[in-house]
Amino acid sequence: MASPTVAHKAFYAQLHGLSGVITRPADHVLFLEHESGAVVTVTETDYPHLVVLGAVAESMDQYIADMTAGGYAAIACSRAN
Repeated sequence: MASPTVAHKAFYAQLHGLSGVITRPADHVLFLEHESGAVVTVTETDYPHLVVLGAVAESMDQYIADMTAGGYAAIACSRAN
């Protein structure tokens, strides 16, 4: 019997001032840094230096909805005053 696929959440984050994404594919949390492509295992000593900003999936959903509505400027200019 095939095991069900588990969707892993990813969150935008900053670690030690670097921007990237954190996710937990197994029993440890990984930080993936965009610029260099580095993958770092986050340890307890890193927690004070970790800032979690928001879920990747939800922010991408909102971005797509905004772009299909004409973009940020079109949304802002079309609001009722």
